[in-house]
Amino acid sequence: MPGVSKLLTRAARLTLNLGLRYELRPPVREKNNGFFGFSMKDRAYVIGEELEGMYKSGALLPQVVRVIQQQGGKVITYKDAGMPQALVNTNWNNFGPRLGFAYRAADGAKSFVLRGGYRISTYPIPLRSWGGVQGWNPPSRANFTNSLTNTAQSPDGLPSYGLRSRPQIVAGVNSTNALNVNDTRTLARGFASGAFRGLNTPDGRVQDWNMTLEKEVLPATVLRLSYVGNYGGNQEVWVRHNESTPAYIWFATTGERQPTGEFANLATRPWDKTVYASVNEYTARGWSRFNGVQVEFERRYDKGYAYQLFYLMGNALFAGGREGNEFVSSLNTYMPGRVPEDLDDRTRFLLYRRDTSVPKHRVRWNFVADLPVGKGKLLGGGARGWVDKVIGGWQMAGMGSLWSNYFTLPTNIFPANANTIETYGYKHPIEDCRSGRCVPGYLWWNGYIPANQINSVDRNGRPNGVMGVPANYKPAAEPLIPWPKNPSPNDPMFPFYGSNTVWLRMRDGNEQRTTFDDGLHPWRNQFLPGVRQWGLDASLFKFVNLTERVVLRFNVDMFNVLNNPNNPNAIGDDGILTTRDSGSAARTTQLTLRLQW
Repeated sequence: MPGVSKLLTRAARLTLNLGLRYELRPPVREKNNGFFGFSMKDRAYVIGEELEGMYKSGALLPQVVRVIQQQGGKVITYKDAGMPQALVNTNWNNFGPRLGFAYRAADGAKSFVLRGGYRISTYPIPLRSWGGVQGWNPPSRANFTNSLTNTAQSPDGLPSYGLRSRPQIVAGVNSTNALNVNDTRTLARGFASGAFRGLNTPDGRVQDWNMTLEKEVLPATVLRLSYVGNYGGNQEVWVRHNESTPAYIWFATTGERQPTGEFANLATRPWDKTVYASVNEYTARGWSRFNGVQVEFERRYDKGYAYQLFYLMGNALFAGGREGNEFVSSLNTYMPGRVPEDLDDRTRFLLYRRDTSVPKHRVRWNFVADLPVGKGKLLGGGARGWVDKVIGGWQMAGMGSLWSNYFTLPTNIFPANANTIETYGYKHPIEDCRSGRCVPGYLWWNGYIPANQINSVDRNGRPNGVMGVPANYKPAAEPLIPWPKNPSPNDPMFPFYGSNTVWLRMRDGNEQRTTFDDGLHPWRNQFLPGVRQWGLDASLFKFVNLTERVVLRFNVDMFNVLNNPNNPNAIGDDGILTTRDSGSAARTTQLTLRLQW
């Protein structure tokens, strides 16, 4: 039956790999249950042990707890908060399916192989992402001082007591008890802040997939075309629930002066205005994406040499992760209506951006080759004995890469109305003479160079600005009050040149001077292509068989073998790439002699 035969043949060419992995990671705990949490509904710190146990282990000081309680805060146990003792729920859903396949199509010269795979993996959240805050924040931490310049601690209640009295404490003589933990007068209202893991904080989760077409195109040489991608979920994002309202936004939205007095540090916060300062929750709301196409040539070792050459074009985007260095602030830190109220939508709006640590284009290569020297080779083919042992058997190997970079657009200058961003690259060499010494570089893009510094000279005709700026240069952005071409000290605005100063009318009719910052710069999370860089490392080595089992290996390893300086990817807000410094370390050579048996 021909049809059945063809079906069986196709099935024989298909290989499947199926798997399922399950992982269970109980929450990380401290030996004495000394971790701290926070309950938003109870407005209280949550501890994993009874108070007396926390005092006994040294995780808490009763003096600090008393101040928190006196200021209106609470410290409760996990039982009172209805939480597990670990202060975070166990994640039971770490299932990781795996699927892989390979299919060989046709035979002979038309043969090719199609491979693909998919998997789900989980990983624990790094302890350092959130563990450090356990020791940085109350209730486990409080700052005690002994300062005679602090009026609150002055014996007579007057300032500058240290200037009016003889020192009573000498370091190293009687300073053992200089700090008195019973003196809590410096624990001002608002010293209490919280940083805690969300009750449901699942492990990180990554989905990977790939599809590869593989075909032999030359003898011993394979071409592979691949699509690769992944999606990372449950990545770390700090949610800031109770941030102070920035000065500009406070003035613009309330028309009132900033609060003063005992509650000044708390009065502009949205969630709690009397006890707690920042209250930050460690969550797993973040994610990342990568999609890329890879082309690979691989020549297997044959006739004395082998190599691999890869080209990868990819896009990496993320919102969160970075080991807990990403955060989303409370709504009051932005102008009303400018950001989504929904927390997940706000996370996407504020954080989703390109990952500049992952190049969009990257070429990598590696190789190994026998040197044509020694017995039977092109050079020294008649060598024998110790001569062949010295000059023969040498091999060279190396690896290198060429990649592109991005740099972040500045957020301290604002886009000009009619000017667009222009990227010049190496088109306009310049000299930056503003420091008194002219430094070479390039005008990489039309960032902000103050008008009075463009091709400027001092009264003696010596350059003191950025020289070589093209005549048609127009900055893509500038401060709200830019420097004019010919600034005058008599201009009333002279003190504010180069700043983002604004004046707002208050409800009482007076003006309030402040710096404009609405928290949403038009260029936030925006990037431009930066400097392409490349590097090559190489090694010259050989093996000498001293006996059947003893081998001597000699290596000459060279890092940055061509001593290529590269340009750093340090492009300033003024658009200048300075070439005074190298982007790569100088060539390093090391010699290695290894005896193997």
